[in-house]
Amino acid sequence: MTSMEPPQQPEPDGLRSLDELAARLGELRTWAGLSVREVHRRVARARRARGVPEEPSYDTVHRCFRLGRTRLNADLLAEIAQVLGAEGARWRRAHARVVGDATEAAVVTVLDAPPADLPAFTGRRGELATLLAARAPAVSVIEGMAGVGKTTLAVHAAHRLRRLRRVDTVLWVDLRGYAPGMAPADPAAVLDGFLRLLGMSPDRIRLLDLPGRAREFRARLAGRRALIGLDNAISAEQVHPLLPGPDAPACPALVTTRRRITGLPEARRLPLEAFTPAESMELLRRAMGNGPVDDPETAGRIAASVGHLPLALGVVAGRISRGGSGWTLTDHLERLNDHRARLTVDDGVELALRLSYEQLDPPHRRLFRLLALHPGPTVDAYAAAALAGDDLATARDGLDALFRASLLRQPDLGRYEFHDLVHVYAASRSHDEDPARARRAALSRLLDHHRYAASLAMDHFAPHERRRRPSAGTSGTPAPELAGWEEATAWLNAERAGLIATAVHAAGHPETHDRPDHCGHMSAILSRYLGIGGHYREAEALHAHGARTSSDPGTRGWALAGLGTTRWRLGRYPETADALRQALAAFRGAGDLAGQGWALGNLGHVHRHLGEVDAARTCFEDAGAVALALVRGGVEAAPRGVMYEPLGRYPETYTAAEEAVTMGKQVLALARAFGDRVSEANVLVSLGAVHREAGNRPEALEHLLHALEIMRETGNRFAEVDVLVELGATLREFNAPLKARQRCEEAAALAARLCDRYQQARAHDGIAHCHALLDDPEAARTHWQEAHRLFTELGAPEADDVAARAARCAGRRDSPQRGREGSEADPPVASGSC
Repeated sequence: MTSMEPPQQPEPDGLRSLDELAARLGELRTWAGLSVREVHRRVARARRARGVPEEPSYDTVHRCFRLGRTRLNADLLAEIAQVLGAEGARWRRAHARVVGDATEAAVVTVLDAPPADLPAFTGRRGELATLLAARAPAVSVIEGMAGVGKTTLAVHAAHRLRRLRRVDTVLWVDLRGYAPGMAPADPAAVLDGFLRLLGMSPDRIRLLDLPGRAREFRARLAGRRALIGLDNAISAEQVHPLLPGPDAPACPALVTTRRRITGLPEARRLPLEAFTPAESMELLRRAMGNGPVDDPETAGRIAASVGHLPLALGVVAGRISRGGSGWTLTDHLERLNDHRARLTVDDGVELALRLSYEQLDPPHRRLFRLLALHPGPTVDAYAAAALAGDDLATARDGLDALFRASLLRQPDLGRYEFHDLVHVYAASRSHDEDPARARRAALSRLLDHHRYAASLAMDHFAPHERRRRPSAGTSGTPAPELAGWEEATAWLNAERAGLIATAVHAAGHPETHDRPDHCGHMSAILSRYLGIGGHYREAEALHAHGARTSSDPGTRGWALAGLGTTRWRLGRYPETADALRQALAAFRGAGDLAGQGWALGNLGHVHRHLGEVDAARTCFEDAGAVALALVRGGVEAAPRGVMYEPLGRYPETYTAAEEAVTMGKQVLALARAFGDRVSEANVLVSLGAVHREAGNRPEALEHLLHALEIMRETGNRFAEVDVLVELGATLREFNAPLKARQRCEEAAALAARLCDRYQQARAHDGIAHCHALLDDPEAARTHWQEAHRLFTELGAPEADDVAARAARCAGRRDSPQRGREGSEADPPVASGSC
């Protein structure tokens, strides 16, 4: 007879919902053979042993095994898994993936340079020579266990290859295959970042699926001398779309992974083992000042005590270098052995980390623990100050101390990150030593800092929308001082991954802080930046989480509004209408008339685009009624000063231009009474359009020029493009094509700087009309072709119209270009179309 194999421990990998997570936890309890009552007792006993005063009730523990949960405490889940004999951190990571997988996978930071190299790289001479060989394969996969130095070797090799092969482009990304509490990076999101760095517009990228992005990526690498770094890969499926392909032989790729990746036949495997004794001795010698080692036998025993693992050796070397003249190598070895006796598991990394951690000053130990609470991939001094509640100088000192102790890495100037193993250790120390209320307070300070700092940045990025965004709140910790649009944009780009990861974490873990509406507020704050920057997947996830978790109906309404806007840009029009209808219901629940008008007007626009004329007319009529209600209610009815006025853009709403003008004057008076310059300018633009449609061109021009003046005063650059295009159309009807073309060229240039490709296409359409009026069909066709290209990439319906105009010019011969050299008083031209 053969004995039956014991059942395998249930694992939390690959789960997609909280119900699946709870069911798998129940399987783990069955496997462990414990009752829920016994699980509760053991969790409570473990907390008392750690000195944690808060103990969960029996019912709280019991509910973790029930289906139908809308939220689950990640810390308690990890504790339960731990007492059931599993790895708590692994279950915490599974929870994080279930809660925020879509967002985390889509939020990827792509770098245009490898991370900073170690100033004194040690060992790995044979492996390095293999990577640098002239005939090395295009793809090298560096494999090895955690802490063996894969990333360190890849980074050092990248810096050497960059010089040796005169690389002109670097594309580097952390694929987060094993990052605690974070989902592995989505290769489609990585290609989004790669293609942006290679010059492709976000709106073209969003139209491509994963295979399409991979093809475009490889095509753009042809002829370049690029270097691709794919750190912490988890599978061939994640890596394969990111490789350069056979048409880019001058583009080496360095891949690091903890496991053997099959399915990459073109790649060369480079397994890494722990350091040799000689390499360990070299590292320790450098830690002691590059002099001879007085006691090589003791140094060898120190290296052996941590398994010659580079990560652990680096931490020990950092401790030796800071130990002072009173410490001998024997002292360090004795301390290692003393601590080893207390370990339940003989783990050299944990031993090295514990010793280095315990040597830190108490404030630095606390900072080390609290940094593990940050859900984002990297942290700067401002976020560190917020987590610890310190001033900026103290936070910088603490980060520097942790970096010198080899407990933090510095991938870029001023930014710090954990190695995955160090992160797990720091999180466990925080869980053991910091009361839950202290962790909640630290995360709440971080949320306050993010909301405040992001609001300050958006005040520079889109100052005209300051009144529309929620209050910045207060922050008791320092925030960066930004000067102007460029610095604000750079800060938002650098912090985007952390801002979104933290907001989504807050949405999924409301029990860990006291800011239940934080994700919704960040949705409203970052909406314009994410939309203009083409960060559509991040925007959709952030707005969806904000809409799902916000308790305030007004906040939920604006999150749904952002979700609708994002889906419109993605070309998903029925889903856009659904989000806007939900936003309208939320605004009605909040009594927000301004929000209702905004939702109705935009919903009408969606219906028009879908050809649903009656539904569109109803929405515009309702939006007009809301605008009248705002007028009657006065300032009190518009708490944020956000108004939608469906006037000249939708003439089918009104029976006569006079009615539209009367309506516009009423809304304009309210905007001025409220001091809302943004709405004032918007109403002036619509009044200008009404007058232009009615043939009152001097009045149209007056209103549009006044609107342009206000937009420039308020910094509303995005709307400035719109009014420039409207000015161009009005001037064309004044038979002033040269002035009209000048305004449209201003619009095209500004739209290009703002990366607003829709308005850029409208501007080129306007320029083409002007060239047609000036009898220059060749130039007209060129600009219509550019407008068609842009509209097509955006998936906009205007593409067919401009294609037809370009086609009408295709067979026309050049004629005398009347008006090009003449005055604007030349006789009117009959048509502005070829």
